[in-house]
Amino acid sequence: MVADLGSRVLIADRDSSLRQSLFSRLLDLDLFSDCVSNGNDALEKLGEVGYAVAILDITLAGPDTLQVIQKIAELDPATRPVVLVLAEQPEAARTLDVEIVQIILRKPIDIQQLAELVQSCVRSAARTRTAITASHAPGGDQLIS
Repeated sequence: MVADLGSRVLIADRDSSLRQSLFSRLLDLDLFSDCVSNGNDALEKLGEVGYAVAILDITLAGPDTLQVIQKIAELDPATRPVVLVLAEQPEAARTLDVEIVQIILRKPIDIQQLAELVQSCVRSAARTRTAITASHAPGGDQLIS
């Protein structure tokens, strides 16, 4: 069972300094994140927590980035997170050839810009989640005049 803990962010990157910097910056924006360094831990977190955004390094070890993305694709489309892929060579990320990857960013990353992008994605995901919840609520299809 996946717990919905609000608008959380999954950060899966092998670079510990990037994870820590982004975690701190997102916390400043009142966004909570879970940080992992490999594909195994990312898959475990995806099974436990509902995320609004997943930030994935293209070179995850263990189950690779593609396998993590496939797991995200298996999640309920209504709650599927935005996926951002970080790559030193964007061409490598483009070879993933999967629809679920919304944005490919080239490393090195400007933490402030990435945090602002994540904040925007979280807001968008929250609006989508609210709209889906309202449409599935009893009487959600009725018009009030």
